[in-house]
Amino acid sequence: MLENDELEQVDGAFAAVPRALTVTRPPSPTPSFRTESYSIINWNPEYPSAYAASEEGAPYCLPPGRRTVSGYYAFAGPSPLKPSRSLTLGIARIWDALREGSPGKKNKRRPSLPSVSVWRDGVVTDDEDGIREFIDYLNMPPLDGEEGELIDDEACFINVTRITGTDIVGHLPVELALHLLSYLDLPAILACLRVSRRWSHLARDNSVWRTLFQRRESDGWRADLRRAAKPMPIRSSLSASRLLVPAPLEVDWYGTYQTRAELDRRWTASPTIAGTETQGAAAWEPKVRRISGHKDSVYCLEFDSQRIITGSRDRTIKVWSLKTGRCLATFSGHRGSVLCLKFDKDWDLEEGDDGSWCEDDAQRIWRRGFMVSGSSDCSICVWALYARPGAGDGSGDGEVAAEMAAVLRGHSGGVLDLRIDSRWIVSCSKDALIRVWNRKTLQLHCTFRGHEGPVNAIGMQDNKVVSASGDGRMMLWDITSGERLRIFEGHDRGLACIEFKDDYIVSGSNDCKIKVWQASTGMCLRTIVGHDLLVRALTFDPRSGRLVSASYDKTVKVWDMHTGKMLREFRGCHVSHIFDVKFDHCRIVSTSHDQKVVVLDFSDGLDVSLFV
Repeated sequence: MLENDELEQVDGAFAAVPRALTVTRPPSPTPSFRTESYSIINWNPEYPSAYAASEEGAPYCLPPGRRTVSGYYAFAGPSPLKPSRSLTLGIARIWDALREGSPGKKNKRRPSLPSVSVWRDGVVTDDEDGIREFIDYLNMPPLDGEEGELIDDEACFINVTRITGTDIVGHLPVELALHLLSYLDLPAILACLRVSRRWSHLARDNSVWRTLFQRRESDGWRADLRRAAKPMPIRSSLSASRLLVPAPLEVDWYGTYQTRAELDRRWTASPTIAGTETQGAAAWEPKVRRISGHKDSVYCLEFDSQRIITGSRDRTIKVWSLKTGRCLATFSGHRGSVLCLKFDKDWDLEEGDDGSWCEDDAQRIWRRGFMVSGSSDCSICVWALYARPGAGDGSGDGEVAAEMAAVLRGHSGGVLDLRIDSRWIVSCSKDALIRVWNRKTLQLHCTFRGHEGPVNAIGMQDNKVVSASGDGRMMLWDITSGERLRIFEGHDRGLACIEFKDDYIVSGSNDCKIKVWQASTGMCLRTIVGHDLLVRALTFDPRSGRLVSASYDKTVKVWDMHTGKMLREFRGCHVSHIFDVKFDHCRIVSTSHDQKVVVLDFSDGLDVSLFV
């Protein structure tokens, strides 16, 4: 017979067990996500239990009770608590459901779960020392709760019907909720529109869609709020501006985003809706406008958001309305064909205090711009451009005028291409030379020599000039030092056109190929093949990756410069050789030997006035 000091009283039960057979339960661990498992009751794998652990080492959920070496000890005799029949039947039914497993695995009982009879009638077990004990699982007392522990059933089973969500975003102040939504991408914002009325109202907020639009700037999405400016109703002495530019959130950014996305979709050959290719749908066809007015071949063009300026073999320069195609002005000054030209785009949208505009009357103001043109007469003409709003005829085209400010001479051959920025005017010629002029003083800064044939085209960026020659080579020059930095070789025949933007140089050649180069390394990144004759002109946008080329094969092609894939091809725009091509976010403009200027407009029916 064991003495009292050798027995251990079981908490919450009228029973005692030998102290040698008890195990003191350690304190419950603090739940941590750094462990591989989340356990409410500390598990010690050194102690065997009534039910073995799984093969992975994770224990099964066990019935509540006090753990000992031999399993769960309960009462030495019958329980003083009378079991409830309804509780017994309820637990039995639940246990049957658990043992049956998932609906997809009927009649496959879960191993290591005791039968219903064990729960209802209890079980008599023998341990290794031969001590018999009766375990009444049904009336087993809960844990003592001294350490805030949950009983095993509460740790393993959750009544999902009692779980209710809390709309955290909906309960936040509007400013905080909008700030949270500003971190989401487009698919997430579209999902928020379907959550609830509150979320839909927040997800449609103008600030959210403005943020989404600004994130697409890397794809070439840009908006200029000055294009939405309206004349001030009352002249104010507090502001030198005559236009009222809207605040950023006064613009409908939700509609603006939709319009810009639709515009991008129209450029693709395979129409898509919500990212899924539409079977059997035809590619969107741009609206075609043909402009006539020149009396001979149209060699060059440039355009901005309001006007197209072209140079022709008829020795004239013409200004056309981009909106209506109407001829706004004609300038003469060269004694030969106008082969190239460049001007400051949208100069009448700029405000300046350095004499960049002059006042004609109280309501209409002439704003001054800058243009240069090169000719087969070996000269470069420098022009002062002037523009002002229309006289109220309803066309909205405005008026344009020009006067010749200077003539730059120095080339001994026809001037084939020009580039300008805020500091320099760069020209190239049939005489195989590249000349750099100071834009403010109009004095010659330096001359680059190195090509063995006519320099047909040039590109300029950040005080660097790249030249393309009929000798089949390209050269990169530094204006500041006057040195040649690199020679590019790879085309099989002479080069006809070139563009230089960011770290990309794109060239077109008489070998019918287009090559994409990395300016910093001189490496050819990609060769694009598709034209049948000389590639006469090209231009590209490094942000969107869109490249447009024109050829003597009478086609205009749109490419993805990063993959070399052709996106669109336009035939029949011209009936003769195409000499020049330019594009922006919503249109392609080309000129040809057929004396026509052709505009392919992808924005028909869309308000694209803000886009640049």
